Amino acid sequence: MKKIFYRAEEGDGVLSVAQKLDVPVTKLINDNRLTREIEAGDLLYVEKEEGFYYTVKPWDTMESVAAKFKVQERVIWEKNGEIPYLFYGLKIKI
Repeated sequence: MKKIFYRAEEGDGVLSVAQKLDVPVTKLINDNRLTREIEAGDLLYVEKEEGFYYTVKPWDTMESVAAKFKVQERVIWEKNGEIPYLFYGLKIKI
């Protein structure tokens, strides 16, 4: 695992930081136990796992992503925590 630290800048949000660090949003939230929006100056930490990440495209569903990578939907759910739904730009671990 690779340890990454990031100091939040003005205008950063959870999604934009997750994209900069190339990790799923749920991982950023869980690793930092976030219960509020991030603010400029917050020091964020992520342990980046080796593996393949996929960025959700428009019209992707859990079913279509699972079929694309030939895995079961529950495997994707387990690797990414309890995300309520997929949305464009979300990065998920496959």
